[in-house]
Amino acid sequence: MQQATIRQLAQQLQQTEISCEQLISERLARAEASSGTFTRLNPEILAQAAALDQQRQRGAALGPLAGVPLTLKDLFDVRGEQTLAGSVVLRDKAETAVQDAAVVEPLRDAGMLFLGRTTMSEFAFSGMGLNPHYPPLYSVWDRANGRLPGGSSSGSAVSVAEGIVPGTLGSDTTGSCRIPAAFNGIVGMKPSCGRLPSQGIYPLSHSSDSAGPLAVDVDSCFLLDQLMQGKALAQLPSLTAAEPRALRLLVPECGVLDGLDAEVETAFEQVLQRLQAAGVTLLRQALPVLDDCLAMFYQRSIVLYEAWAWHREMLTAHGEAYDPYVQVRILSGQAVSTAEQRRRYAEKAALIERFKRAKQALGVDALLYPTVACLPPTVAATQDADKIGEINMRCLRNTSTVNYFNGCGMSLPCHAASAAPVGLMLSSQWQDDDHLLRVAAGVEALLADS
Repeated sequence: MQQATIRQLAQQLQQTEISCEQLISERLARAEASSGTFTRLNPEILAQAAALDQQRQRGAALGPLAGVPLTLKDLFDVRGEQTLAGSVVLRDKAETAVQDAAVVEPLRDAGMLFLGRTTMSEFAFSGMGLNPHYPPLYSVWDRANGRLPGGSSSGSAVSVAEGIVPGTLGSDTTGSCRIPAAFNGIVGMKPSCGRLPSQGIYPLSHSSDSAGPLAVDVDSCFLLDQLMQGKALAQLPSLTAAEPRALRLLVPECGVLDGLDAEVETAFEQVLQRLQAAGVTLLRQALPVLDDCLAMFYQRSIVLYEAWAWHREMLTAHGEAYDPYVQVRILSGQAVSTAEQRRRYAEKAALIERFKRAKQALGVDALLYPTVACLPPTVAATQDADKIGEINMRCLRNTSTVNYFNGCGMSLPCHAASAAPVGLMLSSQWQDDDHLLRVAAGVEALLADS
């Protein structure tokens, strides 16, 4: 189905084509019918919607996004609620938040309505989207065979793909916004690390976590990104799409193109043909720094030490309450010494600088490669203890590169209607987010016209 964007819903509400209460009633019904997507629904949202309608009828000055619903991954603080980060161990430990997370507060101030908290991989430590503590959740594609939703922002992506909300907030440490976006046929954005405030967000890796939006289109991600930066929007800003003939994109001939599923490879090559036909300049050449990012992800993870440092006491006391797969991954951080972690930080810093220099030398606007090398695997395949780690790493492989050069990235759906979901990833260096959004909007428009 063709889903309304954030901008479209905002206009419909402003022009009273639909009442806020009617909109929220419809979306709440979809949420209640959705299986495994939510950990909590907002019990006050209908009353909040009715109050907005009354204010609008009285001619009150409301923000341009007032009444638009969204969902939040269960690691963002929301005042008056517990943040459980997809766990059960925090149910008796997490304090009730007294204020919203720093990226959530501007959304509330803009009048957006929080429909509910979404399911996630426990403590955001998986690219698959599995969580044994909650009812199973599947990708919206091929539900008869039970496909992985992608993680860790699994419920967030599904809440958009099912038409419950036009946008949501997730987080991305190694791919957790972009993987579920790719597996569910929506747009997901990983902002540059440190670009958005992290206060009030349950951490996994302080050096790699990035809060980010997922939505039905690039423009909706843009609007959420504007708010998450703390910008007050008296009116909705416009996103100017990059002109195709002005675009210069690099297709890196390295490990990110190895071992692609046939459907992924076909969809990706078809996209390249469309872009070239539209006048986009495509470069195909090796980029050694990208392979070095992959090597570091596989062999010298930044995240393990930080996750172990954060969870050490709680895991020692309550390890039996953890997802067994997450527990094993966190425990592996014990093997990383402080001295070794310092070396890893230095190595990552060098990768960040090398990537920036390499991209600038090539004179390209962004890199272009598949978001995930595979179609969503079946949940059944992950039940094999010898295969689950390999499946998780394959899901994370391509997206991890962006996190290891501290860049920004976006996943756009690039598959044909009703076909298996395939994500197209655009990525760039640290703090190039605004330009990347314009590039993504230009590419999105070309794909829509194809």
